[in-house]
Amino acid sequence: MAYAKKTREEKKAEVKTLIEDTERKINEYFESPESIKEYLSFMSKFYDYSLNNSILINNQFSGAVGVGSYAFWKKEGFKVSKGEKGIKILVPQISKDNFKDEEGEIKLIESATKEEIKKIENKDLEIKKGRIHFGQGYIFDITQTNAKIQDLPKIFPNRWLEGDVKNYNALYKGMEKIAENLGVKIVEVKQELGVAKGVSYTNKKEVALNPRNTELQNVKTLLHELTHAKLHTIDNLDKYKTYEKEFQAELTAYTVCSHFGIDTSEYSLKYLHDWTKDRTLNDKKQLLKEVRETSVEYIETLEETLIVEKDIEKNQRPDENKIYESTEVTKLDTTKEIVHIYQIDDEPKKCFLGQKINNKVKKLGVIGTLEIVKKEFNDFMEYKENQNIKLGKSKMRVQEISLDNDNELSL
Repeated sequence: MAYAKKTREEKKAEVKTLIEDTERKINEYFESPESIKEYLSFMSKFYDYSLNNSILINNQFSGAVGVGSYAFWKKEGFKVSKGEKGIKILVPQISKDNFKDEEGEIKLIESATKEEIKKIENKDLEIKKGRIHFGQGYIFDITQTNAKIQDLPKIFPNRWLEGDVKNYNALYKGMEKIAENLGVKIVEVKQELGVAKGVSYTNKKEVALNPRNTELQNVKTLLHELTHAKLHTIDNLDKYKTYEKEFQAELTAYTVCSHFGIDTSEYSLKYLHDWTKDRTLNDKKQLLKEVRETSVEYIETLEETLIVEKDIEKNQRPDENKIYESTEVTKLDTTKEIVHIYQIDDEPKKCFLGQKINNKVKKLGVIGTLEIVKKEFNDFMEYKENQNIKLGKSKMRVQEISLDNDNELSL
């Protein structure tokens, strides 16, 4: 069947339907904290799409991983699978600048004569700037192409795609950068906070955390307080009601945490419920729009910091082979066993279980603290006793104890 070109009216009707769908979905999200959680968890992965488009993507293709247009996937060297239906989104289009000539005819600036250009420059002819309008476009998820999930880091570089973040120190550095960008200081608390996790001193552009917080609480709470500092300044204190401000701050914190695999839903959903129960949230779309924009800013700053910290950690990680080649290894225990605890450079954190074979030390376990390796040594001795393993200097059955690392060094 031949493709029938759609009329302008049909295209406008399609766009109108898409916009109405997003408006309806926004109201559905606000029906319960669980519903808003569903959207925010999804939006945290697609933060570079507009509020409307992230809603459209979630509504049509729940569970999407990474999306792009047909041309995008082709450029990346992948193909959209045959028979896949595109995900409809709104595509902004800007019409070209035009002007009205002396006879009253509307013309494009690019088609103006030299004489008309001079009159335009002299403001003798009126210019009308191009206007933004929306058309309907299509994108496809990676699961609709021949690309694999392991291709994601190459397709979407400079994104944090490693799931949960365990390094809270690196996250905290990123939040310090967010605070710096906002011109906000992270300070000590100035009064007893009780059970409150944090506070924003609006007038002084300062935020503080409860010293009793856990690391996880500090991450979530600092994001919450920084959102207050960004969105609820002294200049717009009356823009929203208190419960709407708390709603925005907690949604932003939840969204950013969700992006980095930190689940704060148990606390966040209760917090949202307590603040919004029996209350009416006005201008829901604007509330969500500001949450999305703030989340995008925070996520991008944190991603940049985490990637830098990861590179630093990688560069500082010692090469075990080089350590063995260039450092002195000392035997710690005084037992007469063939297996001993060895230490590198007299550092208690650089110990390992090893055996001396032909003037070389065979590393049998991981490098760790003296306490860890002592436990490993005792476990081995207990196993040896139970299994009645006999180790001779000429013949050692190392493989029976499942310590099979072959790194060696000369002594």
